[in-house]
Amino acid sequence: MSTTDELRRIWLFEGLTEDQLNSLSPFTYRKKFGPGELIVEEGHTGNGLYLIVSGNVEAVKGLGTEQQQTVNKLGAGEVFGEMALLGEWPRTASVRAVDHVECLGIDRWVFLAQLERQPKVGIRMLHILAQKLRDSDARLVE
Repeated sequence: MSTTDELRRIWLFEGLTEDQLNSLSPFTYRKKFGPGELIVEEGHTGNGLYLIVSGNVEAVKGLGTEQQQTVNKLGAGEVFGEMALLGEWPRTASVRAVDHVECLGIDRWVFLAQLERQPKVGIRMLHILAQKLRDSDARLVE
């Protein structure tokens, strides 16, 4: 599967054109993690998102404490860290590999620089994020 095809699987990039996806593709990187390896750490400032290409991860709050709690499990095709593309906020959970994991990553500073060259990508992302926020608000009301 090509990097462009993998990017197409990320909800944040839904609806982007082939040209827009192709413009992001060169700015991605691949990284592999072994079982139990920490990928991101709760409380540390995030610098980008990860798409899981293969394997499984778990998101854990309070890792290494008595209050440790697994809050999510993710597998191939799923994304974590997407908010780090847009701001310098601390990670809300640690994410560690459950088994052998391969991820596709996009760093924030590279992504933001690309948005300056392709503003239509940013506009499309704003629409998608607004939709996700509206959907989240609707679920909270239910």
